[in-house]
Amino acid sequence: MKPAICTGFDYAVPFDRSIEVIRKAGFEIIALGARPEHSGYAMPAGRAAIRMLMRTHGMRIDSVHAPFPEGDRLFSLEENERLESVRQCRLAMDTAAELDGRTVVIHLIQPYDIPHGEMRDRMIDQGRRSVGALAIYAEEHGVKLAMENGQKADYDQVVADFLAEFDAPHVGLCYDSGHENVQGKCFHMLERFGRRLLTMHIHDNSGSDIHVLPFEGTTPWDEFRRILGALPYSGNLLLEVDVRNSRFQDHTVFLSEARQRAGRLLPNHSTGKA
Repeated sequence: MKPAICTGFDYAVPFDRSIEVIRKAGFEIIALGARPEHSGYAMPAGRAAIRMLMRTHGMRIDSVHAPFPEGDRLFSLEENERLESVRQCRLAMDTAAELDGRTVVIHLIQPYDIPHGEMRDRMIDQGRRSVGALAIYAEEHGVKLAMENGQKADYDQVVADFLAEFDAPHVGLCYDSGHENVQGKCFHMLERFGRRLLTMHIHDNSGSDIHVLPFEGTTPWDEFRRILGALPYSGNLLLEVDVRNSRFQDHTVFLSEARQRAGRLLPNHSTGKA
Protein backbone atom coordinates (compact mmCIF):
# COMPACT_ATOMS: atom_id res chain seq x y z
CA MET A 1 0.00 0.00 0.00
CA LYS A 2 1.36 3.41 -1.01
CA PRO A 3 0.22 6.99 -0.38
CA ALA A 4 -1.57 8.58 -3.34
CA ILE A 5 -3.39 11.85 -3.96
CA CYS A 6 -6.10 13.23 -6.23
CA THR A 7 -4.95 15.89 -8.67
CA GLY A 8 -7.76 18.29 -7.76
CA PHE A 9 -6.14 19.65 -4.59
CA ASP A 10 -6.44 23.07 -6.27
CA TYR A 11 -8.07 23.20 -9.69
CA ALA A 12 -6.65 26.70 -10.21
CA VAL A 13 -3.20 25.15 -10.62
CA PRO A 14 -2.58 23.95 -14.20
CA PHE A 15 -2.54 20.17 -14.45
CA ASP A 16 1.07 19.81 -15.58
CA ARG A 17 2.20 22.04 -12.71
CA SER A 18 0.04 20.02 -10.28
CA ILE A 19 1.82 16.86 -11.32
CA GLU A 20 5.23 18.48 -10.79
CA VAL A 21 4.50 19.66 -7.25
CA ILE A 22 2.74 16.43 -6.31
CA ARG A 23 5.80 14.45 -7.41
CA LYS A 24 8.18 16.77 -5.56
CA ALA A 25 6.17 16.14 -2.40
CA GLY A 26 7.00 12.44 -2.72
CA PHE A 27 3.84 11.00 -4.24
CA GLU A 28 4.28 8.43 -7.00
CA ILE A 29 0.57 7.69 -7.52
CA ILE A 30 -2.30 10.02 -8.42
CA ALA A 31 -6.00 9.88 -9.17
CA LEU A 32 -7.50 12.05 -11.88
CA GLY A 33 -10.01 14.46 -10.40
CA ALA A 34 -13.66 14.89 -11.34
CA ARG A 35 -13.12 17.83 -13.69
CA PRO A 36 -11.91 16.48 -17.04
CA GLU A 37 -11.28 20.01 -18.27
CA HIS A 38 -8.46 20.29 -15.69
CA SER A 39 -6.50 17.23 -16.76
CA GLY A 40 -7.75 17.11 -20.34
CA TYR A 41 -8.67 13.44 -20.04
CA ALA A 42 -11.81 13.85 -22.15
CA MET A 43 -9.78 14.28 -25.34
CA PRO A 44 -7.24 11.96 -27.03
CA ALA A 45 -4.57 14.66 -27.00
CA GLY A 46 -5.15 15.25 -23.30
CA ARG A 47 -4.83 11.56 -22.49
CA ALA A 48 -1.60 11.40 -24.51
CA ALA A 49 -0.25 14.36 -22.53
CA ILE A 50 -1.19 12.69 -19.25
CA ARG A 51 0.60 9.51 -20.30
CA MET A 52 3.72 11.54 -21.14
CA LEU A 53 3.61 13.32 -17.77
CA MET A 54 3.30 9.99 -15.97
CA ARG A 55 6.28 8.63 -17.87
CA THR A 56 8.37 11.77 -17.36
CA HIS A 57 7.82 11.89 -13.62
CA GLY A 58 7.83 8.15 -12.96
CA MET A 59 4.22 8.12 -11.76
CA ARG A 60 1.10 6.04 -12.28
CA ILE A 61 -2.65 6.41 -11.95
CA ASP A 62 -4.71 4.81 -9.19
CA SER A 63 -8.17 5.76 -10.43
CA VAL A 64 -10.28 8.20 -12.40
CA HIS A 65 -13.21 10.10 -10.91
CA ALA A 66 -16.23 10.26 -13.20
CA PRO A 67 -17.03 13.86 -14.23
CA PHE A 68 -18.77 15.99 -11.62
CA PRO A 69 -21.55 17.06 -11.90
CA GLU A 70 -22.04 15.75 -15.45
CA GLY A 71 -21.67 12.13 -14.38
CA ASP A 72 -23.87 12.47 -11.29
CA ARG A 73 -27.25 12.08 -12.98
CA LEU A 74 -27.24 8.30 -13.24
CA PHE A 75 -30.54 8.16 -11.32
CA SER A 76 -32.27 10.94 -13.26
CA LEU A 77 -35.87 10.46 -14.37
CA GLU A 78 -35.01 12.49 -17.48
CA GLU A 79 -33.79 9.78 -19.84
CA ASN A 80 -31.57 12.03 -21.94
CA GLU A 81 -29.89 13.35 -18.80
CA ARG A 82 -29.39 9.85 -17.44
CA LEU A 83 -27.89 8.60 -20.69
CA GLU A 84 -25.53 11.57 -20.83
CA SER A 85 -24.29 10.73 -17.35
CA VAL A 86 -23.74 7.13 -18.43
CA ARG A 87 -21.76 8.44 -21.41
CA GLN A 88 -19.64 10.65 -19.16
CA CYS A 89 -18.88 7.73 -16.85
CA ARG A 90 -17.95 5.56 -19.83
CA LEU A 91 -15.54 8.28 -20.91
CA ALA A 92 -13.85 8.00 -17.51
CA MET A 93 -13.64 4.22 -18.02
CA ASP A 94 -12.09 4.69 -21.46
CA THR A 95 -9.52 6.96 -19.83
CA ALA A 96 -8.76 4.48 -17.07
CA ALA A 97 -8.33 1.69 -19.58
CA GLU A 98 -6.06 3.75 -21.83
CA LEU A 99 -3.91 5.13 -19.01
CA ASP A 100 -3.68 1.96 -16.92
CA GLY A 101 -5.83 3.34 -14.14
CA ARG A 102 -7.49 0.42 -12.41
CA THR A 103 -10.72 1.97 -11.13
CA VAL A 104 -13.42 4.51 -11.97
CA VAL A 105 -15.31 6.16 -9.10
CA ILE A 106 -18.98 7.11 -9.45
CA HIS A 107 -21.58 8.80 -7.25
CA LEU A 108 -25.06 7.34 -6.86
CA ILE A 109 -28.45 8.93 -6.14
CA GLN A 110 -28.34 12.73 -6.30
CA PRO A 111 -29.29 15.12 -4.83
CA TYR A 112 -29.14 13.86 -1.25
CA ASP A 113 -32.54 15.15 -0.15
CA ILE A 114 -34.84 13.07 -2.39
CA PRO A 115 -37.69 12.00 -0.03
CA HIS A 116 -38.68 8.38 0.25
CA GLY A 117 -41.62 7.47 -1.90
CA GLU A 118 -42.62 6.67 -5.46
CA MET A 119 -40.30 9.20 -7.13
CA ARG A 120 -37.26 7.98 -5.20
CA ASP A 121 -38.13 4.38 -6.04
CA ARG A 122 -38.35 5.27 -9.72
CA MET A 123 -34.99 7.04 -9.51
CA ILE A 124 -33.40 3.99 -7.92
CA ASP A 125 -34.74 1.86 -10.77
CA GLN A 126 -33.11 4.28 -13.20
CA GLY A 127 -29.88 4.10 -11.23
CA ARG A 128 -30.02 0.32 -11.36
CA ARG A 129 -30.15 0.50 -15.16
CA SER A 130 -27.23 2.92 -15.23
CA VAL A 131 -24.99 1.02 -12.84
CA GLY A 132 -25.82 -2.25 -14.58
CA ALA A 133 -24.76 -0.82 -17.92
CA LEU A 134 -21.58 0.65 -16.42
CA ALA A 135 -20.69 -2.63 -14.71
CA ILE A 136 -20.87 -4.40 -18.07
CA TYR A 137 -18.82 -1.68 -19.76
CA ALA A 138 -16.18 -1.81 -17.01
CA GLU A 139 -15.77 -5.56 -17.35
CA GLU A 140 -15.49 -5.29 -21.13
CA HIS A 141 -12.76 -2.67 -20.81
CA GLY A 142 -10.77 -4.31 -18.03
CA VAL A 143 -11.41 -1.69 -15.34
CA LYS A 144 -13.23 -1.68 -12.02
CA LEU A 145 -16.29 0.28 -10.97
CA ALA A 146 -16.29 1.79 -7.47
CA MET A 147 -19.45 3.24 -5.91
CA GLU A 148 -18.70 5.98 -3.39
CA ASN A 149 -20.44 6.17 0.00
CA GLY A 150 -22.14 9.45 0.86
CA GLN A 151 -23.03 11.99 3.49
CA LYS A 152 -26.43 10.55 4.50
CA ALA A 153 -27.54 7.17 5.78
CA ASP A 154 -30.24 6.69 3.16
CA TYR A 155 -27.68 7.33 0.41
CA ASP A 156 -25.41 4.69 1.94
CA GLN A 157 -28.31 2.26 2.00
CA VAL A 158 -28.52 2.59 -1.79
CA VAL A 159 -24.79 1.88 -1.98
CA ALA A 160 -25.23 -1.16 0.25
CA ASP A 161 -28.17 -2.44 -1.79
CA PHE A 162 -26.30 -2.02 -5.07
CA LEU A 163 -23.16 -3.69 -3.71
CA ALA A 164 -25.33 -6.67 -2.82
CA GLU A 165 -27.04 -6.63 -6.21
CA PHE A 166 -23.92 -6.13 -8.32
CA ASP A 167 -21.81 -8.75 -6.60
CA ALA A 168 -18.91 -9.10 -9.03
CA PRO A 169 -15.14 -8.84 -8.51
CA HIS A 170 -14.89 -5.75 -10.72
CA VAL A 171 -17.61 -3.83 -8.82
CA GLY A 172 -17.03 -2.52 -5.33
CA LEU A 173 -16.68 0.38 -2.91
CA CYS A 174 -14.77 3.65 -2.94
CA TYR A 175 -14.63 4.45 0.76
CA ASP A 176 -14.88 8.17 1.54
CA SER A 177 -13.86 8.89 5.12
CA GLY A 178 -15.00 12.52 5.10
CA HIS A 179 -18.51 11.62 3.99
CA GLU A 180 -19.03 9.30 6.94
CA ASN A 181 -17.56 11.83 9.35
CA VAL A 182 -20.18 14.35 8.15
CA GLN A 183 -22.79 11.85 9.36
CA GLY A 184 -21.23 11.87 12.84
CA LYS A 185 -19.95 8.33 12.52
CA CYS A 186 -16.85 6.75 11.09
CA PHE A 187 -15.82 3.60 9.29
CA HIS A 188 -19.14 1.71 9.37
CA MET A 189 -19.14 1.36 5.59
CA LEU A 190 -15.44 0.47 5.61
CA GLU A 191 -15.96 -2.31 8.15
CA ARG A 192 -19.12 -3.60 6.49
CA PHE A 193 -17.83 -3.61 2.92
CA GLY A 194 -14.07 -3.63 3.37
CA ARG A 195 -13.73 -6.83 1.37
CA ARG A 196 -15.26 -4.99 -1.58
CA LEU A 197 -12.89 -2.02 -1.24
CA LEU A 198 -11.40 -0.95 -4.59
CA THR A 199 -10.04 2.51 -3.73
CA MET A 200 -10.61 5.26 -1.18
CA HIS A 201 -11.04 9.01 -0.75
CA ILE A 202 -9.35 9.97 2.50
CA HIS A 203 -9.86 13.43 3.98
CA ASP A 204 -10.92 15.06 7.23
CA ASN A 205 -13.50 17.52 8.53
CA SER A 206 -15.32 18.56 11.69
CA GLY A 207 -18.84 17.91 10.42
CA SER A 208 -19.00 19.51 6.98
CA ASP A 209 -17.47 18.18 3.77
CA ILE A 210 -14.46 20.50 3.45
CA HIS A 211 -11.79 17.94 2.44
CA VAL A 212 -8.99 19.07 4.74
CA LEU A 213 -5.91 16.98 5.53
CA PRO A 214 -6.03 14.04 7.93
CA PHE A 215 -5.58 15.26 11.52
CA GLU A 216 -7.07 18.70 10.68
CA GLY A 217 -10.55 17.54 11.76
CA THR A 218 -12.27 15.16 14.14
CA THR A 219 -11.90 11.78 12.39
CA PRO A 220 -10.50 9.08 14.75
CA TRP A 221 -7.55 8.03 12.60
CA ASP A 222 -6.12 5.44 14.99
CA GLU A 223 -9.34 3.46 14.53
CA PHE A 224 -9.03 3.85 10.77
CA ARG A 225 -5.52 2.37 10.79
CA ARG A 226 -6.70 -0.56 12.90
CA ILE A 227 -9.64 -1.36 10.61
CA LEU A 228 -7.67 -0.87 7.39
CA GLY A 229 -4.87 -3.10 8.65
CA ALA A 230 -7.31 -5.98 9.11
CA LEU A 231 -8.67 -5.79 5.55
CA PRO A 232 -7.44 -7.75 2.52
CA TYR A 233 -6.91 -4.50 0.62
CA SER A 234 -4.05 -4.31 -1.88
CA GLY A 235 -4.71 -0.82 -3.25
CA ASN A 236 -3.36 2.60 -2.35
CA LEU A 237 -4.11 5.02 0.46
CA LEU A 238 -5.61 7.78 -1.66
CA LEU A 239 -6.11 11.30 -0.33
CA GLU A 240 -8.89 13.47 -1.78
CA VAL A 241 -7.93 16.76 -0.13
CA ASP A 242 -8.45 20.43 -0.99
CA VAL A 243 -6.16 23.30 -0.05
CA ARG A 244 -8.97 25.88 0.25
CA ASN A 245 -10.00 25.08 3.82
CA SER A 246 -6.68 23.80 5.12
CA ARG A 247 -4.53 25.79 7.48
CA PHE A 248 -1.65 25.01 5.08
CA GLN A 249 -2.27 27.41 2.20
CA ASP A 250 1.10 27.20 0.47
CA HIS A 251 0.92 24.42 -2.11
CA THR A 252 4.36 23.06 -1.36
CA VAL A 253 3.73 22.94 2.38
CA PHE A 254 0.23 21.53 1.90
CA LEU A 255 1.45 18.67 -0.29
CA SER A 256 4.40 17.94 1.98
CA GLU A 257 1.99 17.72 4.92
CA ALA A 258 -0.34 15.55 2.84
CA ARG A 259 2.45 13.09 2.06
CA GLN A 260 3.64 12.93 5.66
CA ARG A 261 0.12 12.49 7.06
CA ALA A 262 -0.78 9.85 4.50
CA GLY A 263 2.28 7.90 5.62
CA ARG A 264 1.08 8.07 9.21
CA LEU A 265 -2.19 6.41 8.19
CA LEU A 266 -0.57 3.35 6.66
CA PRO A 267 -1.33 0.27 8.77
CA ASN A 268 2.36 -0.58 9.23
CA HIS A 269 3.29 2.90 10.48
CA SER A 270 4.52 3.00 14.05
CA THR A 271 2.03 5.63 15.27
CA GLY A 272 -1.11 7.40 14.18
CA LYS A 273 -1.00 10.11 16.81
CA ALA A 274 -1.28 13.75 15.82
